[in-house]
Amino acid sequence: MNFLGLKIPFPVFTKNKSGDYFNDVTSFNDWSNENSNLKIGLEHSILSPAILFISKLFSQAEFNVVNRNTLKPHLSHPLLNVLKEPNYAMTLSDLLESIMFTQIVNGVAVVWKKKTFGTSYVNSLYVLDFKLIDFPDKVEIGKYPNRSSWEKRKNLEVVYDAEGENHKIKIKDLIFFYDMPNGMDSKNPYNTASRIDGIRQTLYNTCDSEKAKSIIIKSNGKEMISGEKQGFPLAGIERENVENRANERYGLASGRRRTIVTNSSIKWQSMHIIMRDLGHDEGIKTDAGIIFAALHLPKDIYSIDGGKSTYKNANQSLVSYIQNEMQSTLESTIETLNKSLFEGDSYKITGSYDHLPVMLSFKTIKFENAKKQGEALAVLRNAGVPDELAIEICGLPKGTILKDIVVQQNQSEELTEDQKQKIKELIK
Repeated sequence: MNFLGLKIPFPVFTKNKSGDYFNDVTSFNDWSNENSNLKIGLEHSILSPAILFISKLFSQAEFNVVNRNTLKPHLSHPLLNVLKEPNYAMTLSDLLESIMFTQIVNGVAVVWKKKTFGTSYVNSLYVLDFKLIDFPDKVEIGKYPNRSSWEKRKNLEVVYDAEGENHKIKIKDLIFFYDMPNGMDSKNPYNTASRIDGIRQTLYNTCDSEKAKSIIIKSNGKEMISGEKQGFPLAGIERENVENRANERYGLASGRRRTIVTNSSIKWQSMHIIMRDLGHDEGIKTDAGIIFAALHLPKDIYSIDGGKSTYKNANQSLVSYIQNEMQSTLESTIETLNKSLFEGDSYKITGSYDHLPVMLSFKTIKFENAKKQGEALAVLRNAGVPDELAIEICGLPKGTILKDIVVQQNQSEELTEDQKQKIKELIK
């Protein structure tokens, strides 16, 4: 914000919680700098690439539309085509990347499911900036509404980008994806905090450290010349001689001259500052560690100081991160999409990261586990354990069809006494 087109500070007339009115000059800084979470997320030298790493990894999920009961894929479902090409400027990867990026910086990502006029058919999906949404006052009335009140609220209209596009959109046409629990810090149930809010000061500190380092770099190389006894010698014709002849430039800034020619007795002293002693790099690395911890990024797969990690450790960390962080976030995203796009439909979306090359080792483990389950199942059935109980003991999904499983009829005769005892314990 500026005043009469000039970016100068001006007092803002405001009131504090005690009811006192005063002119607040500092308010100008927050407004003029436009330090929104999205802006910081897009421009911060450490935060931006870290969120981009997470977003790009998240966007590599493989989606399918399957029947809710049989899990048989539907390759030509109309909504699958919408997901693959959300709008004319985006692909599915772009959509997922944008959802994850805005979800982290704002705490909530919002997707507008734009419908064909006069129908319920969704033809496009657009990612919006939550901070540009103006909710009607009715949304904030009553923090704990019943189900019928929720249904009424879905038909309320929000205003998006009032000073720009000024779209009026019904809440039921918006999809909300949350990074943290929503509705915990305000009466607006659609609002939520952002993990960026908790590290905002750290983000400012890294920017200030980089600015301070830049100032030192540009001003480094200064030196002081003074007279020992006769006083400062550079005067008159001697000074003119030095300025004309000592013109060898150095350093990063302009106007630097190195050589001095004089008959006077002078003393030279370097004003150079050793960058290592200032601790800027160490401070930035410490702040980066706080930022990465907030984003749940393991140091084995993402580190600002280039810390060495073995290939095996890095791969294991990445697999663990995909399983524990990415997959759970993807499941939450899919659940929201199914509720909003496939409500009442006999089909649903599924997604995973099993197709990624780094997950091959995980696939091998799954195969080994499946093999052991099958072997255990065959042993239990040959021992006379009912199929339903055998399925439960082996940890297989209920309703698993066993008619295609081939069982060796004489295998039970080959069981050792120890194996038979273990089977009896399992049955108990």
